[in-house]
Amino acid sequence: MRPMLSFTIALLGATTLFAVQAEEVKIPKKTDVIDTSGEHWPDAGKYLVSNAPYRKTLRSVSLEDLAKRNILPLGIYQGTPQLNANLDWYQKNFYNTLAAKKVWDKGTSPQTHEFQGPITWKYVPIPQLPPPPCDQPQPTGYDAEGCRYVNSLFKDVEAKDPAKAKALREQVRRGRDVWFKGTFGNQDEPYLHFARVAGGQDKIFYPWLDTRERNQRFSKYGLINDPDCVQGDASTNYWDKCPDPHSSGVLGYRKYYADPTKDASGKVVFDPKSSPYRKDELQKNMRYVIGHPCVQCHVGFNPDNPPLNPNKPTWDNLSATIGNQHIVQPLMFFQGTDPHAVVRQVLRAGRPGTIDTSLVANDFQNNPGTQNNIMDFQNRRVFEELMKDPVTGQLKKGLTQHVLKGGEDSVGDRLALIRVYVNIGMCTEECWAPHFPKPGVLFGEKSHQTPFRIKQCAAQCEPWNYADAKMEDLASFLVTGGPTYLLNAVDKDGTPGMKYIDLTKVPQGRKVFARECASCHSSKVAPENIRRDKDALARFYEGHVFGSEQFWKYEFTDAERNSPEFIAKYMQKDQQGNLRPKQFVEKEVFGQDWLGNDEPTPFNIIGTNMCRALHDNHNKGHIFEEFSSEDYKNRKSPGKVDVVLNRMVPVVGGMKIGEREITGGPGYMRNISLLSVWATAPFLHNNAIGEMPRLPDGTPDTTVKGRIKAFEESFNELLMSDDPKVNPHRPQKISTTDTDIKLALQEDQGGLIKLPVAKGRPIADFTSSNPHQPLTQKCDDRIENKGHQFGVSLSPADKMALREFLKLM
Repeated sequence: MRPMLSFTIALLGATTLFAVQAEEVKIPKKTDVIDTSGEHWPDAGKYLVSNAPYRKTLRSVSLEDLAKRNILPLGIYQGTPQLNANLDWYQKNFYNTLAAKKVWDKGTSPQTHEFQGPITWKYVPIPQLPPPPCDQPQPTGYDAEGCRYVNSLFKDVEAKDPAKAKALREQVRRGRDVWFKGTFGNQDEPYLHFARVAGGQDKIFYPWLDTRERNQRFSKYGLINDPDCVQGDASTNYWDKCPDPHSSGVLGYRKYYADPTKDASGKVVFDPKSSPYRKDELQKNMRYVIGHPCVQCHVGFNPDNPPLNPNKPTWDNLSATIGNQHIVQPLMFFQGTDPHAVVRQVLRAGRPGTIDTSLVANDFQNNPGTQNNIMDFQNRRVFEELMKDPVTGQLKKGLTQHVLKGGEDSVGDRLALIRVYVNIGMCTEECWAPHFPKPGVLFGEKSHQTPFRIKQCAAQCEPWNYADAKMEDLASFLVTGGPTYLLNAVDKDGTPGMKYIDLTKVPQGRKVFARECASCHSSKVAPENIRRDKDALARFYEGHVFGSEQFWKYEFTDAERNSPEFIAKYMQKDQQGNLRPKQFVEKEVFGQDWLGNDEPTPFNIIGTNMCRALHDNHNKGHIFEEFSSEDYKNRKSPGKVDVVLNRMVPVVGGMKIGEREITGGPGYMRNISLLSVWATAPFLHNNAIGEMPRLPDGTPDTTVKGRIKAFEESFNELLMSDDPKVNPHRPQKISTTDTDIKLALQEDQGGLIKLPVAKGRPIADFTSSNPHQPLTQKCDDRIENKGHQFGVSLSPADKMALREFLKLM
């Protein structure tokens, strides 16, 4: 009964969004040079490159370095035939292929396309000029900041080989541009798919893009303004005024001209490039359509350098990879819907800073989760697993990381990254909508998912290859992100981060962490036979530095650090004669411990809300089968769960009628890294432990002080019993509807029957039931903040010490 945001809409109304006919546009060949003469930078050369240092840690690590450490290559996928046959063209057109749009065959259009219907379009790139080299002034502040970022990297390489350092920096810069600008045709998804559950195309618009909203976008929506832009006016058709012609004024939302609106006779009645302003043009998406790069979720405020005004940040206030903790991101697509719309109620189950990654490729389970905090991926653990090549079908061992919350996307970084682009709208109609169940069907093939096929996708959707050609560059950028440290932070009022930590308690907190936490939350992996022996764990981690080498001395008392035994066992002189912790000199640890081992743990041991662990899109026969390893699909069953009658059924709903065994890979949660945990509260995979602090006017508190408040309150709740019979205990959190709604029996909200759902009903009652198997709940778990009872029995003194220790990480 959960709305499935994954269908085309048969009729979008009178407005033609982007129905470009094939005879009007030339489809580029792989020998063509794409014309960029129509592109320009209005402020070219106005932005100087700063060399101001960062407080946030960056890592001068390259993909070559990771290969030498046997971390790369990840996965066995080597690209599609289309990509490999034209690699040179994709590289020459790197910036021209960051975005694309459909060109419809004659006689077809978005209005005539039916859900799961034939493909009647091709793609053309949306050209974008490459930025000039970093030794020149830049056309935007974004580009100047990109140069500042990469120029701070690879100083050691530059000293020996300047040309190599330049090449490494250019690759990182390209990867950063993919992260901020790569949309690959995904602007179609909201208008063609989300509209079906929103109540029509006229409900899919972005009222917050109106430039008159600029001064309250963060306060009101949690959205982050592009620092380069300023408020526009009638001359800009009430869009922000930006030096980048494709910036909407909001980071993570790229604008491209819509196609001309035509009347029934084919006459153009609105040309987005020249027509005067219309009051209804934003609501009808007549001027621009909006694409969505990865930073729509991942850009957030630098915890160590918060903005003076969160509605007016500078580039120095932003981190591209920490994640936006302050936004219910999917709701941004549905601001035009009625408050009683089912989709708005469904999205209420997602707390700020979370997104349900199966929202489009629906698994019919309520399971929003936090965005991955991308820090020190160079230190993330790799595993060897059996994989199946999606092009050749060959079975082969390969290295992988456990990317998603349950360890899914376990086929290497390249496919894991591309799947994210698919998940945010790239190639939706060609590659995965045909594999969704059909609303209202209860039996046969169309009543369940079928697998997405990568080989077919690349053949039918050219943007797959546009993106695939850039994943190495993107990875080179992501691995340069490091942690953000409280001791380097300065609050917006000038208060240093050191004020918020009691360093005298840190050494004791480190001992507590070693005994109680490190068996899961350390990349120095303890042997299995000692993990339940806390004394043995204390000995195993003796002398180990969990945090940064910059602050390592705070982890030990003066007596410990200066003892001859400690120096002999754990210290060593480097090549310059400096005495340093041995683990850094010998490069057993690069920068710092990852603070996680990424091993999967059965959900019933962790005890958190089970619905994310039961996510099954990566099972054999399900839509993302090709994005999980064979070892993932053959995991040992973690146990059984109750089979419960659908809670929407009157009287008997919620009654247990049996048990089912979990098979095929789900049922596990990987532990998370605790890097910069002081800055990323609330806690758990769904941000349900603790609450995000707000200022008196409702604006999320982004200050260092505010983050510490959130951390301390979340920590206290985390180390509290979740048993209502125990005092004190966590107050149970269950997301509920905030208004009466009418719920259809189909996921697209079609059909004649509408069930009344009263205000205050747990949202999980209808978001965790499969309309194609409506008798029972697919997952039955209402409480969102339970579980993780590790450390609950610690003494108050040990809890306090542990809390202060974690602030150092």
